[in-house]
Amino acid sequence: MIWSIHPVNPEKRIISWIVEALTQGKVLILPTDTVYAFACASDSPRAIEQIYSLKNLAENKPLSLLCTDLAMASKYAQGISNSVFRFMKASTPGPFTFLFKANRNMDRRATGKRKEVGIRIVDHVLIQEVVGQLEIPLLSTSVPYEDFFIDPEILDSTYGKRVHAVVDGGVRENTGSTILNCVEGEITVERRGAGAEILARLGLDEFISQE
Repeated sequence: MIWSIHPVNPEKRIISWIVEALTQGKVLILPTDTVYAFACASDSPRAIEQIYSLKNLAENKPLSLLCTDLAMASKYAQGISNSVFRFMKASTPGPFTFLFKANRNMDRRATGKRKEVGIRIVDHVLIQEVVGQLEIPLLSTSVPYEDFFIDPEILDSTYGKRVHAVVDGGVRENTGSTILNCVEGEITVERRGAGAEILARLGLDEFISQE
């Protein structure tokens, strides 16, 4: 089942459907500022297990936490150093996943064996609206198939019977987020993806060296 939304001004009724489904513990496929992602409410244990099953994800792999802002992110991640905080403030919302040690507020079913969490502050109006109404983060992971699926019609034909709905935000670019490892209090690039121009503009040295 596909729910189509306006890419810039998502319809309120569609947002209400999404929020209601997530509140009921459903898994959806949602557009982000990079690729499409499986997503569920972060307080839905069965939905978390379903996402791991859908992607055949190893137990040691953490899911990403989709937050509205740094204030929400700080409730679930520990060890955000001053330099990392400055970089996050300058670069978010944007196409970055920040890896941190998870604190006790984070559901351990979603952290992997290393007890880490990937923080995303997504630059997409739909995600911001939905998370804002839920008042808790979403848990997510990108939808894969050799490369990332980027067409909602293909997503629906492949996963439509295994998720509650595919939210059509248009064809996405086939580039995942840049993963930045911040576990040790400094930033190291673990995977280069979208946001290369932001990294080049901001630079990392400034934020690492001025601790």
